[in-house]
Amino acid sequence: MNTKSNMSYREVIPKNINPEEWVEVEINTGTQSTLQDIKTFGKSGSYCYNFSTNGQNRNRFIYWRTYQDIVELSEVSLDVSLLRNHLRLRFTDSAILNVSLAEQGDTVNLLAVTVSSIHRIVFPLHTDNTKLSSSISPESHRNSIFYDASAFLKDRSTFYVLDGTMAINVPHLAASDMLEDKEEAFFAVDYHSKLMLYIMNSRTGGTVSHEIKESHLMPRFLSNLKGALTGRGESLEGAVSMAFSRIEGEMFLLVLYRNNELRLWSVATLQSVASYACVDSQGAQGPQNSLLRKIDDHNFCVFLSHEKESEFICLSIVCNQANDANTKTVGLTLRHKVPAPEMDLADFDATRSHIWTLWSNAEGEFNVSAIFLEEDKSVKWVSAALEPPPDRYCLTIEQGVDPREAYCSYIFHPGRFDINVIAKALYMFMRANMQFDIKQITMGMLKEQVCQTVEDEIQNELKDFVVSDDEYLEIATRLWDRFYSCCEQYHVKFSEPTGLSVLGAMDAVCIIRRQSFALLRPCEMLEHLMLVGEHNSDVASYVAPYCRNDIVAAHGFIDLMVVINQLEKILSEDIKIEMEKKIYQRDDKVLSKLLIQITKSDEYNDNDDNDGIALPIGTVEKFKKKLISIPIVDAAINMLLDFLAIVDEDAYPDSAGGYSKSTRFLQSTGALFGSEYGISILAETVKQMAMIRFAVCRNLLILQYILYGSGSRATYTITTNVNFLNSYYTLVWISETPISLNTPVNFEVSIQRLTRAQLFSGYTRPYSSRIYLNNQTTLLCLFLQSKGLFSALSMLLKDPNALVQQLSMRQILLQLVGCINQMLWPEAWNDVFPEWLFGTCHHIIIQDYERLLSGWCAEKTDSRRFMLAVSLLDCGEPHKAIKLFEQVQESVLKEPFLFQQVLKNTPLYSTLSNVLKRQKIVPTKDETKQALVHYYLKVIQLFEQHSGYDYIIQLAHVAMNRLTGDDPQLPMFQSIVFNNHLQLGHYEEAYHALVYNADTSRRKDCLRQLVIMLFQCKRFDLLMQLPYNSLQEEFENIVESRARSLSIDQNEVYNFLYAFHSNKGNMRKAATVMYEQAMRLHVDSDAPDALQKRCSSLLVCINSLYLVDSRYRWIAKPTIGDDKAAMEMSNNEDDLQDIERVHEVVVLELNDIRRELLHAEALKELAQHRKDVGAYEMADAEELSYLLATCGLYTAALKLARGHSFSVLPIFESLTAACVSISEDKTKDAWCWLQNNDLADLPHRSSAADMAWSLLQKLVVDNELNESTSIRKCVANRILNLNAFLPQWLYDSYKLANSREFLYLLVKHNRLLDAADLACEMIGAMLGAGSEYFDFQHSVNVTSPQLAFPINTIDLLLHGLHVNGSQHIEYEVAHAKLEEEVARYIETVKRTTDDKMKLAILTDRQNRQQRQIFG
Repeated sequence: MNTKSNMSYREVIPKNINPEEWVEVEINTGTQSTLQDIKTFGKSGSYCYNFSTNGQNRNRFIYWRTYQDIVELSEVSLDVSLLRNHLRLRFTDSAILNVSLAEQGDTVNLLAVTVSSIHRIVFPLHTDNTKLSSSISPESHRNSIFYDASAFLKDRSTFYVLDGTMAINVPHLAASDMLEDKEEAFFAVDYHSKLMLYIMNSRTGGTVSHEIKESHLMPRFLSNLKGALTGRGESLEGAVSMAFSRIEGEMFLLVLYRNNELRLWSVATLQSVASYACVDSQGAQGPQNSLLRKIDDHNFCVFLSHEKESEFICLSIVCNQANDANTKTVGLTLRHKVPAPEMDLADFDATRSHIWTLWSNAEGEFNVSAIFLEEDKSVKWVSAALEPPPDRYCLTIEQGVDPREAYCSYIFHPGRFDINVIAKALYMFMRANMQFDIKQITMGMLKEQVCQTVEDEIQNELKDFVVSDDEYLEIATRLWDRFYSCCEQYHVKFSEPTGLSVLGAMDAVCIIRRQSFALLRPCEMLEHLMLVGEHNSDVASYVAPYCRNDIVAAHGFIDLMVVINQLEKILSEDIKIEMEKKIYQRDDKVLSKLLIQITKSDEYNDNDDNDGIALPIGTVEKFKKKLISIPIVDAAINMLLDFLAIVDEDAYPDSAGGYSKSTRFLQSTGALFGSEYGISILAETVKQMAMIRFAVCRNLLILQYILYGSGSRATYTITTNVNFLNSYYTLVWISETPISLNTPVNFEVSIQRLTRAQLFSGYTRPYSSRIYLNNQTTLLCLFLQSKGLFSALSMLLKDPNALVQQLSMRQILLQLVGCINQMLWPEAWNDVFPEWLFGTCHHIIIQDYERLLSGWCAEKTDSRRFMLAVSLLDCGEPHKAIKLFEQVQESVLKEPFLFQQVLKNTPLYSTLSNVLKRQKIVPTKDETKQALVHYYLKVIQLFEQHSGYDYIIQLAHVAMNRLTGDDPQLPMFQSIVFNNHLQLGHYEEAYHALVYNADTSRRKDCLRQLVIMLFQCKRFDLLMQLPYNSLQEEFENIVESRARSLSIDQNEVYNFLYAFHSNKGNMRKAATVMYEQAMRLHVDSDAPDALQKRCSSLLVCINSLYLVDSRYRWIAKPTIGDDKAAMEMSNNEDDLQDIERVHEVVVLELNDIRRELLHAEALKELAQHRKDVGAYEMADAEELSYLLATCGLYTAALKLARGHSFSVLPIFESLTAACVSISEDKTKDAWCWLQNNDLADLPHRSSAADMAWSLLQKLVVDNELNESTSIRKCVANRILNLNAFLPQWLYDSYKLANSREFLYLLVKHNRLLDAADLACEMIGAMLGAGSEYFDFQHSVNVTSPQLAFPINTIDLLLHGLHVNGSQHIEYEVAHAKLEEEVARYIETVKRTTDDKMKLAILTDRQNRQQRQIFG
C-alpha cells in the first residue's frame, strides 16, 4: 500500500485539556449594527506556521471559528505549551465574512472582513533561539502570540470602514491576502450588485478601493436585459467563492460564480485575464453551494454542485509566454476531475495530492473522507474513522454499587467529558440560569456540586414519602441517568464539526469543532482493516512482503481479518464486557470457561442458561465454515500474531539499563509532542491502537476456540494470543487508569524513603509542581509528561542532536507511538515504564499493575515482585512484602531493574555490568554471594525505614544461612540481628546474638550498645543477671566509662556498679566506685541534694571497706584539681618533679575517708542554714567548724572536730556565750538553734535556757579529755568574762578536775568572795575534810606525799580581800576566815612535817639495824 495513496485516517481528539483561558477583545468601528439585517454562517479555518525558517514553530498552528460578530482564534503547539493562547475578538454588531492569516517576517497578520469594515491586526511572533535548559519542567512553556493581545491590540491594528450601511448593500462574501514584499493587504468584498477591491497599506493603514467589473461598452441595464432574455439572471453571475493568488509578484483574484464559471481577475488592471467554464452547458446550481479552495498560488480545488451530482475539479493557473517576449498570458488548466459522493458537503480542503472532505447526512452524522489524486488507478475515496461519543452501554451498575459512585467514576473519568460540558449539563439539570466561573472551579469542586445537586433532586422527590432501599436506588439511578443524558447532549453538540482544514507544513488535517479541534492521523494496517475495511486488495499487496511475497498467504490474512471484523460487529456488548471482567480477574480457568460458553455449538447452546453470554444461534457454525474456507488459516493466524507483536522476543538491548536512563530530550524547539496537546494526542493514539488490537486479540481468541475447540487450549498460537490479549488489556488499562496530577499526600515521605535506599534518582519526579484546575489525568499521560516522552524520543532519534523539523506529524507520530508501546509492552526488556511507575509511589496502581501481569508475563517477573514488595511495605503490609523479597533474591544478576537498583553505587556494578549483555560472562560464586549480600542489605534498609525490626531479623537469618561460617560479611548480619533485637526490646536475644558474633570488635561494640540500652530502660535486673563470662572485664570498663561520661546529677550507673561488685563479692571495688561517685558529686554537681548523695556514698564506701580484710582497707584516689595543687604547695620546689611523678595517686585509708565524710556532713548541715555554702566548700575543717558554731550547729561542729586535731575551744566559747545570753534575755527564743543540735540524750526542759545549759554540760563532759580541763577553763573563763554565774555542775566538776586552776581563774576575774569560799573549802579538803570533792587523792598526813598549795594564788586572794575589806565588811570577814584557815593549814603542815622527819629518822635507824643484822 502506498504510504500516501488510499491510506485511511483516524481522528485523534486531545482530551483532558485544562479549561481554556480566553483573552477577550472588543473592536468597535462605530458603524451601524447589521446583525439583524444579515445572517452569516459560521466559518472555520486554520493556519500552520512555516517552520523551515524557524524551528521553534514546528508543529504549531492556529485554528479559528466564526459566528455572527465573533471570531475565536486558538494557537496550538504540539511541542511547547503556550500561555494565553485563546483569543476571542468581537467586532461590535458587525458580522464576519472572512478571516485569513499570513506570516510576514517576525509577525503574524490577521486579515478580517466584516460586513462593514476590513481589518488588519498584527501579532508579533516571539523568537527565542536560546537552548532550553535541561532543568526546566517536563512541560516547556512559552507565551502565545495572543498573550498580550488585550493590552496592545489597538496599537497593532488598522481598519477601514466600508461604504454603505443599508441592508440591500450589505456584502455577503469576502476574501483577503497580502503581499510580503509590497507590504500591502488586499481585500475582495462582494456585494450583490458589485465586487469591490480594497488595498490597505500595511505601514500607514491607508486604504484605496476599486470596483472589479467587465470592461464592455454595453450599459449595465442592457446587460441585465440581455441576461433576462437569455434566461440567465443576476443570480447566476453572483460570486459564491473567491481567493487571491500571487503569481510572479503579481496579485490575482480567482472568483467562482453561481453559474459554475471561474474568472481570474488581475488586481493590477482590474480586468479579467482568464476564465473557465466548469460545465459544458451552464445551468442552475445544484442543491449545495459550490466552493473554491486554494491549494497554493498556482493550484485550486473547486467543489461543483450540479442538479443531479457533484464533483471536484482541480485547476492550475498557467503562465504562457506569448510570441512577444514582453507579453505573458495567464490561463486556467484542468488537472483533475473527481466525482463526489452523494452526501452533503460541510467543508473541504485540498493539497496537491489529496482532497479532504467533511460530509454530513440527513441524520446529522458527519463523515470525513479523502482521495489521493496522483493514483493512476480508478478513483477511490477512503473514509476516516471519527471518534464516536461515549458509549452509554459501557456504563453498567452492578449489584450493590451506589449509582452515584458508578456515574461519577464514568462521567468524571479523565477525558470523557470536558469541564464545560459538565458545567452546561449541570445548568440544564438544575433548570437555573446561574453559572460557574469555569476559570476558578476545579474538576473536584464541580464533582461535589454535581453530587450535591443530584442528591437534592433525589430528596425533593422523596420528601413526602418513605421508600425502601430498592426504590431509593431506582430513583437515584433515574436521576443520575438524566444528568448523564444532559452531559451526552452537550458533548454531542460541542463536538459537532464546523470545518476541516489542511495543516500543510505539518502534513496533517485539522477538524475544527464547536469547542475543540481534532487531528487526523494515518491508520496502521490493523486499524484500517477493523475500522474502515475498504480497498482490502491494496492492503493485501502491502502485506505480501511480510510473507515472502506470497500473495495467497496475504489474501488469507486479509480474509482472516475480515472474519474478525465481522465477529466484532456480531459480538454483543454483554460478551465484550464480560470478557473484560474475566481478563481483569486474571483467572485463566474462568476465562476459558467463558470462551467455551461463548463458542458453544448450536445443539448445546441454550440461550436461557447463558444469560446472553453466547453467540447467536447459527453463528458458530457460520464462522467455522468461513475459517475453514481461508487458505492456510494457521499461517494467517501466525502472520496476525506477528503483526500483533510489538517487540521482538529475540531482540536484546545493548545495555542493561536500556532507555530507562535517558534524560530529557530537549532542543531549542522543545520536546517533540511535549506540550499538553501533543502528549494528549500521543496518549489517545496509544489508547486507540491498544483498544483495536485488544479487540483483534479477543475476537481471534474466540475464533480459535471455534476453530480448534476447547481441547487445544495449550497450543502455541492460543497461548501466544492469550498473552497478547493480556498485554493489550494492560496497555488499555494504562491508558485509561485515572491518576491525580497533583502530588499525593504521603508522596514526599515515600520518595524520601526510596531516595535514602537509593531506589529513586530524583530527576524524573512524576508529579508537576503546577496546580491544575483539571487535576485528574490518565496514568499514560502522566508517564509521558514526566519521563515516557523523553525516553521514546531517545529511542526514536538515536542522535539527541538530530533535527526533527523535517519530520512531519504524519511521518513521525506512529513511529513515536510505536516506541511508546515498546516501553509499555509488559514483555519488553526495557524498564522505563515499570521504573517510572515505581517512582510514583501510587501503591494502588502499582499493586494493580503487578496483579494484571502476574501469572502470564514471564519477563521481569521478579522485578515486578520487588516493586510490589516495596509498595506493600509502604502500605504497612510487611508480612506480605518479606515473602516477595525472599522470592526475588535469585534474580539480582538476571534482571536489569534489580541489577540497577541493588548494585548501583557498588564496586560490583562496573564489574558485572556485562553479565546482562549476553556476552557469555558468568559471575563467580563469590560475586554472586556479594550481590546477594547487597540485595539483603538494600531490603533491610527498606525495612529499617518502616521500623520492621522483626522482619529485619528474619531477613538477616536468611542471609546468614546463605553464608559460610568464615565469611567476612557474617559478623555484619549478626550485628544487624543484634541491633534489631535491641530495638524490639528482646534484650536476652540481643545478648545471645552478640555473644555469637564472629568479630571481636563488633562483639564489644554490640555489648556497649546493649549496656547503654539497658541503662536507658533501667533494666538493672537484667544487667545483673546476664552471664558475661569472658566479657566481664569489658563489661565493667563499659559501665565505668558510661558512669564517668554521664552527668553525676542523674547517674544511676555508680549505684549499679556498687551493686554489681557487691553481688560478685568484690567489696573493695564497690567501695572504690562509691568513693568515685562521692568525689564526682563534690567536683561536678551543683544539685541541691548533691551533699546528701555525697554523704551517702561516703558512708557506703566506709561500710564496704569494713567488709574488706584490714590489710586492704584502702583505696587509690587520683589527684585532681586543688588536691594536687595543695600537695605541690606543701613540698619544696626541689621536690616538685618527684611530686608530679610520685603523687599521681593518693592512697586513702579509712580515717581519711571518715574525715571526708565528716566534712561533707558538716557542709550539709551548714547548707541548711546558709545560702552561700558554695563559697565554703573549699574551707578546711577548722574554719568550717567555726562557721557551724556561728550558726548554732554546735554538735555538728564538735562532730567535725573529733576527726581532726584543731581546738574545739572556740566552739565552746560560742556555745557558752549563747547560754549566758539566753539566760540573761528571757524573751529571746533559743529553740530555733537548739533544735538544730543533737538533743536526743538530754532530759527535756521546759526552759530554753535550761536546755541550753544542759546541752553545754553534756558537750563539755563528752568532749573533755581525761586529766584535761581546757574546755572547763574555756567555758568558765567565758562565763566569768560575761559576768555570769558559774553553773553548779561546772563548779563541781571543775573543783574535782583542777581546783587550783579554778581558784586562780576566780581570783583572776575578781570573784574574790567565791574564791575565798573555794580556798577555804580547798584548805579544808587538804586537811582531810571533804577531799573527795576536789582533785586531791589524799589529805595532809604523815604518810601521804606533800600537796601543792597554791600559795601565790591565795596570797593574791588575801591581798585582794584585805584591800576590799576596808570598804566592805564581807570582804573583811572572808579575809579573816581565810587567814584563819591558812594559819590552820600552816600549823598542820608544820606538825605533820615534824612528824614526817621523826618518822624518817626512825625508819632510817631501823633500816641500818637490819642491814647490820643481815649484813
